Amino acid sequence: MEKLAQEGWGEEMDAQEHLATYEGFITFSKYGTAAVALFVIFLAIVTL
Repeated sequence: MEKLAQEGWGEEMDAQEHLATYEGFITFSKYGTAAVALFVIFLAIVTL
């Protein structure tokens, strides 16, 4: 059975996998940034 290309995506590309990876990256970036910010605040408080 031939796999039809999704609109805007090439046949060799898996749009669902791409979007899931992108969502994972955004989530990791969001929580990673928050963790680094909290760590910097923690270091500022400890060194006072």
